[in-house]
Amino acid sequence: MKHPIKVTTVRTEAVGEGLGLYDQAQGKSYVLNGTSALVFQHCDGQTSPQQLAKLVQQKFNVSSAEAERLTSLALAELDKAKLLQPGGPLTSTYSRRELLKVAAAVGLSLALMPVVSEVVLAGAGNVFPTLQCVENNGDGTYTAYFGYINDSSDTVVIPYDPSHAKNMFTSEPKYRGQPDTFLPGAHEHVFSVVFDGSKITWMIKEDNASRQKVDADANSGCTVPPPPPTTTMAPPTTTMTPPTTTMTPPTTTMTPPTTTMVPPTTTPVPTTLDF
Repeated sequence: MKHPIKVTTVRTEAVGEGLGLYDQAQGKSYVLNGTSALVFQHCDGQTSPQQLAKLVQQKFNVSSAEAERLTSLALAELDKAKLLQPGGPLTSTYSRRELLKVAAAVGLSLALMPVVSEVVLAGAGNVFPTLQCVENNGDGTYTAYFGYINDSSDTVVIPYDPSHAKNMFTSEPKYRGQPDTFLPGAHEHVFSVVFDGSKITWMIKEDNASRQKVDADANSGCTVPPPPPTTTMAPPTTTMTPPTTTMTPPTTTMTPPTTTMVPPTTTPVPTTLDF
């Protein structure tokens, strides 16, 4: 069996822990998460699937069985997107749903699930929505993290307008915190939506442009995991007030002694003369 070989018609660029690539032969753009990117980069025709699994095991510190499943699914995703040359090894015998069940059972991070996501650009528009990650909250709900790309040099305003489907979700509620002001460049994790895992779709339409949309569901996985929460620890403020000591000098009243000089009284004793 031949070792997997990636196609040679792609341009790549690092995207967080993953990889963004454009396949010139297909005229399509893709975003790969960390697991898929690692596998894709080592599909050089010299590395066997077993060796790829070993790389995944070492990189993400998972068991050999988990690494084998992740590698097999990553190869299947890459092959499905036609990013591998024909004639490679057989595709995965594991479905994404089966691997999700295994991941939940053993506590495997969903961020490691292989993701090969096509980026679809509609004609004439400058702004299109993106999905970074869908996380299982463990209570029957999921959290989807959305962003956007504005490939123009101008800030674009697209107000929430369900009557004309300009900036809305296609299912109720149609407003779920999406922005209406889109700054130039790529912006990830702009807002999040908690939902039940059924498909939700964020749709954007600029004036005189085609509608652009992105879907999220329980099986979407993570291309770019959300950043950890930031905790700001403020140092305790201690105000030291120096003690105030008032020294009151003792008051001493010196009363001079009063001396009354009584002159001695001398009573003459009569002298009796006997004749």
